[in-house]
Amino acid sequence: MSALANLHACAVALGGRGVLIRGAAGSGKSTLVLALLRRGPAARVEAELVADDRVIAEQSEGAIKLSAPGELAGLLEIAGVGIVREQFRPSVPLWLVVDLVAPEAMIRHPLPQTADVLGHAVPLLGLPRREAALATDILITLAISGRLPD
Repeated sequence: MSALANLHACAVALGGRGVLIRGAAGSGKSTLVLALLRRGPAARVEAELVADDRVIAEQSEGAIKLSAPGELAGLLEIAGVGIVREQFRPSVPLWLVVDLVAPEAMIRHPLPQTADVLGHAVPLLGLPRREAALATDILITLAISGRLPD
């Protein structure tokens, strides 16, 4: 039997690795996903939508797999525009959890942190909420450099 959770979050695949983006409503989760989708290819980082607003996290064969609930697959909300249809990846293995936090809560030189997702310790990164451009640049840099462990 596998563990399953329906999370209020977004998920994107960067270079084939899953990033789970968490934050309060209005913190910029969908905006960050959109920025990654549009800016990733220019940096030669494949970026694919996995899920917007709701993410299914499922424990499978010792890893966590991220996907969208069926009725939301391929849908992305753009503030001021509404819901748009995007190409999407059906599922991706979880690599990194991003928490969108208040800019003043950012730590300049944080110690490595992890988040617990269905009993798995996953690398955790705090990024400033509502700062999609900066957060995108940081995530693309991490994807290119491979700085976080696999």
